Amino acid sequence: MSLALKGGLESLTVEGIAEAADISTRTFFNYFSTKEEALTVGPSRSAEELAALVAARPADEPVVRSMRVMAKEIAESFVPSREQVALWRRNPELLARARKPADQEQIFVTLMQAVADRMEHLPSEVYPSVLVVTTFSIIEWAVRASWQDDVGKPLDDLIDEAFDLIERGL
Repeated sequence: MSLALKGGLESLTVEGIAEAADISTRTFFNYFSTKEEALTVGPSRSAEELAALVAARPADEPVVRSMRVMAKEIAESFVPSREQVALWRRNPELLARARKPADQEQIFVTLMQAVADRMEHLPSEVYPSVLVVTTFSIIEWAVRASWQDDVGKPLDDLIDEAFDLIERGL
């Protein structure tokens, strides 16, 4: 991040990142496909870990409440540093990538199944799919709003505000 801010994204190279991190370029490519991918933010947990968070909630808890708790649990892993925000403002194309973890589809499918299991519905039904996509949209909105100076609300409060709307029927 600091290398990209210092010299600009155009001058940032995989070799430069590897050298600064004291790793080989081969090791870099074990974790990232591109230099841009190394500058993204996404959930710090696997699809299975996220599904386990939902499954661990009390059986009698409404599934929307379970997703609210899961969202609050993982939202911090999406919060960019001030350096990332500065880099994204200079390079908006990175922000578009930052919103989409490489395994997003797997995360969605696994969570849709976890929601469907709690509700005893098939994952192909609309509700589990819409709830999972909405949850991640809420996280994205809340994270972006939390680092804007004019909002002034903590991340958890923003997530609660959005889920309150969902629970009331929007």
